[in-house]
Amino acid sequence: VFSFFHVCFQRYTDEILTNEDPSQPLIPPLQHYLEKPINRIQQYQTIIKELIRNKARNSQNCTLLEQAYAIVSALARRAENNLHVSLIENYPGTLESLGEPIRQGHFVVWEGAPGARMAWKGHKRHVFLFKNYIVICKPKRDTKTDTYSYIFKNIMKLNNIDVNDLVEGDDRAFEIWHEREDLVRKYLLQARTVNIKNSWVKEICGIQQRISEPAWVPPDFEEELADCTAELGETVKLACKVTGAPKPSVSWYKDGKPVEVDPHHIIIEDPDGSCTLILDNLTGVDSGQYMCFASSPAGSASTLGKILVQVPPRFVNKVRNAYFVEGEDAQFTCTIEGAPRPQIRWYKDGVLLKDTSKYQTFSEPRSGVIVLVVKNPSNEDMGHYECELMNRLGSAKSGAELYHHTAAALTQERRGDQAITIE
Repeated sequence: VFSFFHVCFQRYTDEILTNEDPSQPLIPPLQHYLEKPINRIQQYQTIIKELIRNKARNSQNCTLLEQAYAIVSALARRAENNLHVSLIENYPGTLESLGEPIRQGHFVVWEGAPGARMAWKGHKRHVFLFKNYIVICKPKRDTKTDTYSYIFKNIMKLNNIDVNDLVEGDDRAFEIWHEREDLVRKYLLQARTVNIKNSWVKEICGIQQRISEPAWVPPDFEEELADCTAELGETVKLACKVTGAPKPSVSWYKDGKPVEVDPHHIIIEDPDGSCTLILDNLTGVDSGQYMCFASSPAGSASTLGKILVQVPPRFVNKVRNAYFVEGEDAQFTCTIEGAPRPQIRWYKDGVLLKDTSKYQTFSEPRSGVIVLVVKNPSNEDMGHYECELMNRLGSAKSGAELYHHTAAALTQERRGDQAITIE
């Protein structure tokens, strides 16, 4: 491609030059245009290096600039590596399948069977390192066109080789033992310098280590928690299944608080990732939202499930007496619980209250507080008020009085123990 482009450009410039105006500047050579991107990258490197130097003098963080410098510096190397790969010939496949080259360079290579005596003189080879492979090629120069290419000779998968970085008598060389289909071949690679040899060995061993490590897979719940309903005294099992690598660790929470292992809470984990929380002898406080949380270095995941423990309705705090004060609404309050949520009815002297303009009711399901407000009470509203709770498991009643109270006694009552109930 480069040669074709060079020929076309040469023809174009020759035609222009034959008709050129001597007063106009000369057309720059092709090399001038090819070097423009390289010059630009070098300018970027110089500018970023100066920015890093100035920030360092002022004791400022240079992390982002250092990352930018590394990226810009790698552009020329990546371009050169890809150019060399494009020169490979006779490769039995598509070069794109090898991925992007990590590094490439010239070596003197000896090849033979393990234990066999190596030849005195090695062969000049060009070696390519990819993410999963090492490719060895023979350099070839075409004297007619003065161009170079690389003739494919061998390919080795990185997980099929062993590397020995200590070669007696030659600190520039390292060995590769390649095992394939019950056949082992030994390659001795001699680099131009010790530093080049060390950098190749470090890169190859680092890639091999990453290949040998199991791939991390974030935790994932194949089976999630399900909501369930149960009655007092029953046993409930919350079950789910989580996968991931490395194996995730699992924690259980109820309404955001950790679940402690005790005779009432039994936690079971199986090797296949199944996780179970068993709640024995259910009580009303076991109702709530449960979460199974799985975490590992690869990430985290969670699944939610609700338990509703069905209990008969009851008054946690019974209905409190209300007092008639001129010009003020009267109100009765109490606190209840029950599941399913109980129906609530209010009575006065045994008669169901239906007048919504006179009587207003409020309830807060989370806290269980319910309120009856008697609007603009009069003497006719004095009497006994009763709250009735009902669900399919049972019913409960609690009542209190609305009556006159002196101002002094009312003040004293309001300052007193509000937990005292008068029936």
